[in-house]
Amino acid sequence: MKRRYPLEALRDVRQAGVEGQVREVAEQVARTAAAMRELERAARLHEDEQARVESQTDAERNRVDQGAARAADLAAQAAWERAERARLERLAELEVDRRSEVEAAERAQAQARDALALAEAEAKALERHRERWVEEGERARELEEDEAAQDGLAARRTDPRRRA
Repeated sequence: MKRRYPLEALRDVRQAGVEGQVREVAEQVARTAAAMRELERAARLHEDEQARVESQTDAERNRVDQGAARAADLAAQAAWERAERARLERLAELEVDRRSEVEAAERAQAQARDALALAEAEAKALERHRERWVEEGERARELEEDEAAQDGLAARRTDPRRRA
């Protein structure tokens, strides 16, 4: 009768844990990548809008320098600049928020990788234990066979019916 490894259920649970952690790491990598794309998009939007505002502000400044602007134009320009500064501040805040999300995703990814490493180490330790258990069982079986062979040989040597 073949002996069954007594910790087989735990082995299955540990292997399932490793597989679950692999999925978690993959999901965290995807979340981190998505957060990085959002950060890049927010940074690009902020830069583009900043360049647009600066370009328009320079154009208006040139109009003022040339004397082509009226007082109403200057007031409208000042109001527009205030609104655009507020909008640029919101875009900068959005960029900061996205950077924080990337950092949080990277931390979560690192934690998932650590948990995977731990799960793999536990599974490997149990697998080494199982291998030792199997080897011990094989050695015990070999010893039993050797003893049985020795007993059979000894019995044949002491058998009175045996001719010399």
